[in-house]
Amino acid sequence: MEITGKLMSKIQATILLRLILVLMLVCAVNFVANSQTQNLIKESDVLVFAEEMPAFPNGSKALIETIVKTINYPLDAIDKKVEGKVHVRFIITKEGKAVQPSIIKGLLPSLDAEVIKAINKLPKFVPGKNSGVPVNVWYALPISFKLSQ
Repeated sequence: MEITGKLMSKIQATILLRLILVLMLVCAVNFVANSQTQNLIKESDVLVFAEEMPAFPNGSKALIETIVKTINYPLDAIDKKVEGKVHVRFIITKEGKAVQPSIIKGLLPSLDAEVIKAINKLPKFVPGKNSGVPVNVWYALPISFKLSQ
């Protein structure tokens, strides 16, 4: 079977179009991956201590109340009667945002996930400062889980 010139041109055009679409998809995936990693704050840019440490609006008690209101005790943890503390750390940015939470010591994946979710929903803090200049500061909390009797 002989392929005519017009049919060959259509086949080449289809192949070229598919290659362009694949290339566009690869570029889009790389763009998304790069933009997500560019938003991460490097550990070397975060202080453990600042002259003025970050503060939650209305104080520590309000911080705990806010977290407690956000957390739902997962059913699997209730069924297994899991109690204890999840230790979490996160960064309070120069802008006062709580970002990049990570579990230092967990209890159960579902409890750990609830803590991460709660930290990600926190409102802005008053940022930490050195010499009056806002800085990124690590913040750590133990979050207690206790089943009611």
